Amino acid sequence: MSTHPTEVPPVLDSVADLDAAWVETVLRAGGHPGAQVAAITHEPVGAGNVSDTVRVAISYAAGHADGGPDALVVKFRPSAPGAHAHALGSGAYHREIGGYRAVGASGACRIPRTYFVGGDETTINLVMEDLTTAAVPGNQVAGCSSVEAEAVVTQFARLHSAFPLDDATAPDWLIRLPAVCDYWSDATTRGAELSLARFAGSLGAEDLAIVAAAPGVVRPWHLKTQSRLTLTHGDPRVDNVLFETLPDGTPGAVLIDWQVTGLRNPMYDVGYFLSGSVDVAQRRADEHRLLRHYVDVFAERGGSYDLEEATADYQLQLLSGLFITLAAVAVLPDNEVVNRLILALLERNCAAARDWHSIEAMRNVSGVLAPA
Repeated sequence: MSTHPTEVPPVLDSVADLDAAWVETVLRAGGHPGAQVAAITHEPVGAGNVSDTVRVAISYAAGHADGGPDALVVKFRPSAPGAHAHALGSGAYHREIGGYRAVGASGACRIPRTYFVGGDETTINLVMEDLTTAAVPGNQVAGCSSVEAEAVVTQFARLHSAFPLDDATAPDWLIRLPAVCDYWSDATTRGAELSLARFAGSLGAEDLAIVAAAPGVVRPWHLKTQSRLTLTHGDPRVDNVLFETLPDGTPGAVLIDWQVTGLRNPMYDVGYFLSGSVDVAQRRADEHRLLRHYVDVFAERGGSYDLEEATADYQLQLLSGLFITLAAVAVLPDNEVVNRLILALLERNCAAARDWHSIEAMRNVSGVLAPA
């Protein structure tokens, strides 16, 4: 093939445009300048709800693999009109592009190796290493184990310590919580109203009380001034994590799906994850140890975030999981599969908010009075 090693791959519109020449261009630009791709085949990966993603198997011309991979995973914008419209409205494409570029360039935390990241506010091409057989995706309903949770928290600490930011220095494409306050406050309020009716017979009285109280603090929570800000993943559910086996036999976490990267307090990711993706009893047993582990790893790269400050931030920031779960109730369909997932999340979110008295703490710092 005649592809020049330094040629920049064009941005494709859809999976239908995939061919061997484009994959060769991607590989040559991505570190394999001698690769000659003879043929490719591809098959879907995932359900295609938020993207059209395929695994591309590669056949090379004899003697011209140049160390290239046997397969790649390629992510395109979703072909479903509704999903595409949501991504356009939410800025998901350019945030994921920015996230993969920033995190990949810094080596801050473990993400899939990227061979090409292209697109703009209207589309995305993301070409990554194939981890479909080398790693296991997390299961949101089941949650994750203690050692898996530690692996995820390790990656959060590495990510956050690499990006000490403030509003003036942070990239424009990062979400700012005050800017999205109206949207998420309204969605959380609608979701809380629906949840109180839908799960009245499934959640306990204490959990229902937390759900009822959430709308009263969601707006001041979004508007609260933060003394510490960083680049955050923004949607660190365990089903946005792949677990690979490290050389010592322990699990390593790979963070994927960066569509809602934002400028937030570091404990947003930690609180969101531990309050939604870890069984309640296990979280209670592990979270103080995991917070200590987080600040220890944070310090490895010269950062300073002491345990007292991190713990105080965690108490408030773990409400992120509750707010997002309630907002999801407002937009996701009311069916058995969705409700099983939502109920698992709400039980964990509410338990964490109760354990840490997070609603009361948010009222105290914001001056919001409890309803009479």
